[in-house]
Amino acid sequence: MKEMKQMKQILLAMVLLILVMGSAAADDVAIVADMVSQTPDPARSSELVEIRFNVQNLGFDDAKNVIIELDPEYPFAQVPGESLNKTIPYLRSRQTDEDAAIIKFKLLVDNSAPDDVYEIDIRIWDGTGTSTTKTIDIEVRGKEYAQIITISKANIDLAREESLEFVITNTGNSPLENMVFSWNDPDGVVLPVYSDNTKYVKHLDVGESVEVSYTVIADINADPGLYQMDLNLRFEDYESTTGEIDTTAGIFVGGETDFDVAFSGSSGGETSFSIANIGSVSANSVTVSIPDQRGWGVSGIDTVIIGNLNKGDYTIASFNLQSEAGGDLQGLPEEDSQRNTKLNQTSPFSSANQPSVLNIEISYTDARGERRTTTKEVDIDPSAMGSTSDGSVYGSKANVSGASTQKTSTTTMWAGIGIVALIVLVFVHKKYRKERLNDPDYTYKKMVGDFFGKSKRK
Repeated sequence: MKEMKQMKQILLAMVLLILVMGSAAADDVAIVADMVSQTPDPARSSELVEIRFNVQNLGFDDAKNVIIELDPEYPFAQVPGESLNKTIPYLRSRQTDEDAAIIKFKLLVDNSAPDDVYEIDIRIWDGTGTSTTKTIDIEVRGKEYAQIITISKANIDLAREESLEFVITNTGNSPLENMVFSWNDPDGVVLPVYSDNTKYVKHLDVGESVEVSYTVIADINADPGLYQMDLNLRFEDYESTTGEIDTTAGIFVGGETDFDVAFSGSSGGETSFSIANIGSVSANSVTVSIPDQRGWGVSGIDTVIIGNLNKGDYTIASFNLQSEAGGDLQGLPEEDSQRNTKLNQTSPFSSANQPSVLNIEISYTDARGERRTTTKEVDIDPSAMGSTSDGSVYGSKANVSGASTQKTSTTTMWAGIGIVALIVLVFVHKKYRKERLNDPDYTYKKMVGDFFGKSKRK
């Protein structure tokens, strides 16, 4: 019995010795992997990050076929064509940093990854069938990027103060700091007024926009056309590193113009208007027309083609203008007739001191090649205009005097003809009486025959 007990103690001691020896043998291979660098640091969203590891065998025995494996999770992903495990064929015992193995991995960072510190698990196989796992930290920062996405206007007029706004949007994944925006027209045609060409923005968060405004004027002597604008944006990232964006936009200078229309007078049944281009650009293919409107009508052509009209120039457009006063009542029902009678009583011609308003349309092609139409109201002096009972326009006072002179000349002509006829009649009557005394049978018929007979003999 005592011998059996001793035997058990011996067996137990042997088992413990084997376990201790096995444990010591296992400690003879000790693999460690430490991250030594990452590029870039911090990692940037939507970009690749390269991670380098220092792998050493700190044990007393050499190691073979050591495997280092990455197990990435969001926001990291495997790069196509890149392996997530690396095999080291041989590591000698008791290595130092100088003779350690260096391995590297490449991972892709998701483009929507917010700023944060993320973990990656690393599994280490020591070549003996034993593995250990450790975790490393990778810092990720969003990508700074700003975009000037809109300009408030595509064109500005010459020599006129106009507002010009630029919208800047942070389309990256990180905030922008200390932004300085500026623009420049290389030709010097468009310039800011009331301020210089720079604006300062202290902070712009991810996805946010900011508007910077200017008041600008285009040179009045500039040729209408498309001009280049150079845009510049400088900013700082979270590390106070300065970034810069240069881009180009276009703005059209010139375009619309303006007109002044004035009543010039009436003559010979035509009413004339002065059309002046008072804008800063020339107008092409100008036409002047009188649209349908209450109280006025046009006999004949209602549109006059002028052609091109340079800035500062003027021309004359004439129409056979008619007032519809008095003519609107014909053929109307009794109620409408009474209403129109009341309107005609307050028409422009009802008072000598009340001007009459006429709408005139001017159509032209601007500097951008667009067809435009503007309507102008013209006051017509009733002392220089009037209407007859049939609604036609008659001329000014000077024209009325001319008509009276013409009428007097016609009357004088007919009076002269009458006097000559009377003299001839007296002469014929005296001739008849003289011949009658010599020949009682003498008649007017015979006198006429004698007169034409003598004419033939001559």
